[in-house]
Amino acid sequence: MSTANETLPQIASARANRICENTLLPGIALSSFSALLLELALTRLFSVVLFYHFAFLAISIALLGLGAGGVLAHLWKERLNRWDIRFIAAGCSALSAIAIPLVLEIVLHVPVSLQLSMGNFLRLTAVYMCSAVPFFLTGLQFSAIFARESSRIPRLYGADLSGGALACLAIVPLLNWIGGPNAILFAALISAIAAVVWSPSPGVRRGTLGLAGILVVLIGLNLSDRLIDVVWAKGVRRKNVEFSRWNAISRVEVDRDDNGARVIVIDADANTYIMNADPKRWEGSQWQDDLMSAPPAVVNALRPHGDYAIIGPGGGVDVLRAVANGSPNVTGIEINPIIANTIMRERYADFAQHLYQRPEVHLHVGDGRSFIRDTTARYDVVQMTLVDTWASTAAGAFALSENNLYTTQAFREYFDHLKPDGIVSITRWEFREPREALRVASVAMEVLRQLGVVDVSSHLIVVSQVERG
Repeated sequence: MSTANETLPQIASARANRICENTLLPGIALSSFSALLLELALTRLFSVVLFYHFAFLAISIALLGLGAGGVLAHLWKERLNRWDIRFIAAGCSALSAIAIPLVLEIVLHVPVSLQLSMGNFLRLTAVYMCSAVPFFLTGLQFSAIFARESSRIPRLYGADLSGGALACLAIVPLLNWIGGPNAILFAALISAIAAVVWSPSPGVRRGTLGLAGILVVLIGLNLSDRLIDVVWAKGVRRKNVEFSRWNAISRVEVDRDDNGARVIVIDADANTYIMNADPKRWEGSQWQDDLMSAPPAVVNALRPHGDYAIIGPGGGVDVLRAVANGSPNVTGIEINPIIANTIMRERYADFAQHLYQRPEVHLHVGDGRSFIRDTTARYDVVQMTLVDTWASTAAGAFALSENNLYTTQAFREYFDHLKPDGIVSITRWEFREPREALRVASVAMEVLRQLGVVDVSSHLIVVSQVERG
């Protein structure tokens, strides 16, 4: 009798351990996937709705939330020990799945600008603290699980790292396929699925399955109708938006201005107008007056019939100038397929008068510097006009580093692909203190010296636009 009484608890304990073994590692992996996917997606979203230097805010938010959750788990360890670990894990995952869509709505609807004011500071604080809630729940969950299952630490870490690694692999295709807001909603969906895995009872499982189903429907509706998208960005309400789409590079929208023109806006900041002019009617037109009076047009006057390589053509202003002035061969290299294909070749091709489909225009989708380095062609002009967008990548990297289009190695590659009398034409913002223009001129001079040019100044032209008073 005594042996039987001792065996029953052991059988029950073994069964409990077996159930935990079947859910522990998948649950940890799913929760880790959700948390890291959320962090990466917030990096991309913050680059749009805030400013590029706020992209790393997502990292500090994640660290704050995870750390705070761990501290609370330590302070509440006596209380948490009274509850079944699956109940704690399922509860945290379900609450995170509910909190993530709410965080998304707050980030999209709270206007934050660079203005130094108490109101702006409080709005940024609200965004910061609310965004930390899902990470706080994950920190609480992981701390409780790791403390309770200390004998399985190696496997727990393995599952944690595997989930995080999969999130890093998934973020780029998710941004390309479903966009930034839906990538965040997908993180909520994965958290809901984790809650299903952790569910300690059929009732809890039915509830968490219902939550996952709601999120699936919400993602589906947002794919077709754009119910959830950027409302406020850089402190300005987005309006007159005709088209918008996300990918891993940026969020691109097309706005209609008061004069009926169409503007491509990248990450709610950098912009380029879609050219709506016929090159055959260029002479004496207002387009000619406006575009040929800008500093980048100097190169068109110097090499009107040359072969052009244009990095970052955007809406086609440099392409139009080159074609209208008689260039027989214009090569455009646009890194963002949404701009090159979806907007310029498809949706707004008629508005752009099929500029990118003209026989003398050859458009390539890819990195401009890589294209120039790999091509065997030589050009009369290699041109870049305000190609910077200040956007962060999907991983949050390089948001504050030097653009690799403006390094000494890059300039050497440009010079190597010029014809004997070719020109490299680069336009950047001047500002009151000409730090960007000065940087470009300094780099170009250094490369010319490396190439053995003695009189560097005779090979350089600096043109500045003066606003008419």
